[in-house]
Amino acid sequence: MDSEKKSSRQKGPGPFGFILILLGFILLAQQIGGFSFENWWALFILIPAMSAFGTAIGMWQKDGRFHFGIWSTFYGGLFPLLVAVMFLFNIDWGVYWPLFVILGGFGTFLSGFSFYRPDNIKVPDMLLRHRPWPLFIGLAATLLGLTFLGRNLGWIDVTALIPFENWWGVFILIASLGGFGTALMLYLNRHPNFIVVLNLIAGAAAALPAVIAILNLDWRYMNLVTPVILILAGLGLLLGLGRRKEI
Repeated sequence: MDSEKKSSRQKGPGPFGFILILLGFILLAQQIGGFSFENWWALFILIPAMSAFGTAIGMWQKDGRFHFGIWSTFYGGLFPLLVAVMFLFNIDWGVYWPLFVILGGFGTFLSGFSFYRPDNIKVPDMLLRHRPWPLFIGLAATLLGLTFLGRNLGWIDVTALIPFENWWGVFILIASLGGFGTALMLYLNRHPNFIVVLNLIAGAAAALPAVIAILNLDWRYMNLVTPVILILAGLGLLLGLGRRKEI
């Protein structure tokens, strides 16, 4: 235990030392060779990114296999890395901001898969059954980010690709499928059906504004349909959907 703590303390300053050395060479080049490097301060943003990557590699070497903890640690370093790259290379934030949506969506999407977890037995089974939510939300966010990026770069004509005025509603509709997928998974695996109904309600609540936007309907329909959804959900519970199936 003591040797592991000592090792972690020795590795801790590594990213900071690397950034300082790199910064020193850059400043020296500016003074001697007239080298110009704007936003050099963004190098310090790389410190948490390098630290996260180093920690993830150390966990992989220690555990001998890739698992959810390694992925989540590595993923946490991608955001400061992207911020640093945007500043260091003077990338136009007004054009490339969808990269953050893509990165967030892709990470959420991957978190919905069945990663190996060293403490997997401690994860509630019902929580694992909710993986369709991050899968569909992550997929929707990734596709939305790619669509915005393609539009900003002039690669795609969104209205030609998605022939709706409120085209963004399509991606909300994709995200809402997480509720229906989760409800189906919980139902098939004999979980309390009250939770099944809650996920159906959540999926319907997310799908409703998407449908209204896609069909360009009057938003006052929200005031009418929402109570209907609640009434149907209550009837479902009263008629037996709330009972737990016997194994």
